[in-house]
Amino acid sequence: MPELRPLRSRSDVFQRYETLRRNREKRTHAKLYFLEGVHPVEQAIAAGEAFYSMGYNADKRLSGWAQDMIAKADPEFLHPMPGDMMAELSDRENPCELVCLVHQRGDLQARLRHAIQAAPNPLIVLCDRPTSPGNLGTIIRSADAFGACGIITTGHSADFYDPQCIRASIGTLFHMPFCPFGSCEEAVSFLRGLPTVPQIVGTSAKGTASLHQADFTRPTVLIVGNETFGMSKAWKEACDQLLRIPIYGAASSLNVGCAASICLYEIARQRDFDGHR
Repeated sequence: MPELRPLRSRSDVFQRYETLRRNREKRTHAKLYFLEGVHPVEQAIAAGEAFYSMGYNADKRLSGWAQDMIAKADPEFLHPMPGDMMAELSDRENPCELVCLVHQRGDLQARLRHAIQAAPNPLIVLCDRPTSPGNLGTIIRSADAFGACGIITTGHSADFYDPQCIRASIGTLFHMPFCPFGSCEEAVSFLRGLPTVPQIVGTSAKGTASLHQADFTRPTVLIVGNETFGMSKAWKEACDQLLRIPIYGAASSLNVGCAASICLYEIARQRDFDGHR
C-alpha cells in the first residue's frame, strides 16, 4: 500500500521530480528516472518496472484510468499536489494525470544477454555515440517493430532514461532490453562472448555494397553511427561489412532514425517478417 505524502510547497521532494526530469547526472546518481504520458506509464507498468512514487493533481478528481494505473504500479509513495505544481513538472501541452519516479534497472547487461540467447535468430541494434535522445527513442521504436531483441549504445551517448527518449519510443523502451557500453572495445568483447557470435554490419554512405545485397538471415548486429560524424573508426574496423542505403536527390544522407528504420525493414523482409496485425 503506497504511503500518502501530500506536497503543499516546492519542497525537496517536489524538486526531486523536477531535477530528475532534466538532469541526467542526478538520474544516474539516484538510480531513478522521471516518467509521464499515458502510453509510457501503461507500458512501464506492463513491463513490470518498479515505481518509486507517483504524483497527481490534488485539485481534480482522478479518472478511472489514473486510479487503475496507481493500483497496478503500486508505488512506494503517492504525492498529491496543487495543480500549478503539477503543471510545472510537465512540458506537454496536455499533461498526463500522473507524474512518476521509477527505479532504474540494475540488470541491464544480464537482461540483454538473456534476450539475445533466447532469440532464435538474434538481431541487435547498436547506436554509436547517438547525441539526440529523440533519435534514440525513434530507433528503439523501430527496433521493437521490426523484431530486434536488444539495443546497445557505445561511447558518450544520449540517455535511455531521458524523457525525450522515452516519449519518442512511446514506451517500447520498457520492453526492449538495452545496455550502454563505454567503448567499442567493451561492446565487441560482449558480442564476441555470446554463444553464437553475430555478424557486425555497419551503415555508411561509403559502404562497399548496397543494403539489399547483404545476407541478414543470420544473427546480426546493425550499427548506426553518430548523427553528425557517422561511425567511429574503431567500429568501421570491427565491422564485417559496411553497407550503404541507395538514395536519390540532393541530400547526401538520411536522418539516422530514418536510416535505421529502412535497414531494420530490409532485415525483417529477408527474414520473412509478416508483422503481427
